[in-house]
Amino acid sequence: MVDILARDIILIIYTFWLIITGILVFFMQAGFAFLESGQVRSKNATHVYMKICANIGIGTLVWWLFGFAIFSGNWNYCLLGVIDPSSVDNLNVYGHWFTMWGFCLVSCSIASGAIAERFSFKAYLIYVVLYCGFMYPFFGWMAWSAGPLMRLGYVDYAGSVVVHFQGGLTALIAAMIVGPRMEKYARTNKKSWLFEFGRGECNTIPGHNVSQMMLGVFILCVCFYGFNVGSVLVGTLCEPTANVTALEMIHVLVNDLPTTTINVTMSMAGGILGAMFGGWLMNKKPDPLTTGNGAIAGMVSICAGVGFTHPGFAIVVGIISGGIIPLVVKSLDKIGIDDTVGTCGVHCTAGAIGGIATGVMGLIRPAYHGVTCHMGIQALGFIICIVYACLCAIIIFGGLKAVGLGRVSEEDEAMGLDIAEHMTPTYPEFVSGGIKGY
Repeated sequence: MVDILARDIILIIYTFWLIITGILVFFMQAGFAFLESGQVRSKNATHVYMKICANIGIGTLVWWLFGFAIFSGNWNYCLLGVIDPSSVDNLNVYGHWFTMWGFCLVSCSIASGAIAERFSFKAYLIYVVLYCGFMYPFFGWMAWSAGPLMRLGYVDYAGSVVVHFQGGLTALIAAMIVGPRMEKYARTNKKSWLFEFGRGECNTIPGHNVSQMMLGVFILCVCFYGFNVGSVLVGTLCEPTANVTALEMIHVLVNDLPTTTINVTMSMAGGILGAMFGGWLMNKKPDPLTTGNGAIAGMVSICAGVGFTHPGFAIVVGIISGGIIPLVVKSLDKIGIDDTVGTCGVHCTAGAIGGIATGVMGLIRPAYHGVTCHMGIQALGFIICIVYACLCAIIIFGGLKAVGLGRVSEEDEAMGLDIAEHMTPTYPEFVSGGIKGY
């Protein structure tokens, strides 16, 4: 009787925990909005905000209709609480729906930055439906719910691979299919009907507001505490109302809460240091855009092992993730891939480093904090994610391109998507004043 009462109290606290941290995860949409809009030209800022609205509106609808059912592997959760209300445990299922909904929106938002300034809003709406409704939920089921990777012992505590690498790789494929912005390269080389690469001289296209971009960075850094620390219990006790004692739940909280908090902080600091000095070394000056992205990369890379990694290991992972960003940016520019806001280095590369680093940590401390992690299984999950994300991204963005819904016209791109797509410029005085190329 005492244990039942204790469990009920903890479950109530747990529900509040899910709601509070879920709100922080959801507020990452504001961080993405400022981060991306600050790094595009002012004539495309409104378009960025509209894409974030699409993530929230359409992403929520399809997650409720069937996305969460696919993610959880339970078709009774289609139209959650409507088809079979008796099957829904409000205290547990609704809380997990809310938290995982925020994770889904974050993963969906990643591709937006890579294809900014030239991708059609109509096409973006279709992408959100397919990504939030099918692509993300299915791999989430494989790795986090009841799928084969989960049963094999795959570990991705807060989503370095499931959320960030999957979203980042989708962004990379999207940028390759959509092609570079008109002014980015001297010319565009269409090697096939599918991919387009820039050729010749690579031009820097600066964003219009560094302070806006840095505000987005700071918002995302705060919200990442909800993202990582909020994963305590979510990843460990997916069904907390069944067969779990109060003592076990308290044990998870006592072990994981301080560990996740310090690890997120250390990896963020490492990411800043790695990006700041890495950019300084490569570009002869410390770059605020690279440094800001480094902070995010550090927090992305630690997601996979945040609940059991040693803090010293966390800062090393952060330094590597941040330090590699300038190299990724230069490499993509040389290849001819136009990643508008540096999404691939922040999410794709850092997510991959996080997934691999978790396997390395498993070799060093095989059962730290009760988590057993095997390098072979981590590598398998990583490879499956690569194949799955590439295939899905090619189908989605290749299909949109095939039917002529992907890229806007050259006239619209030159005009700016604020006016061409929405008739609402962020800075109307620039338009009325006749400033071109703003």
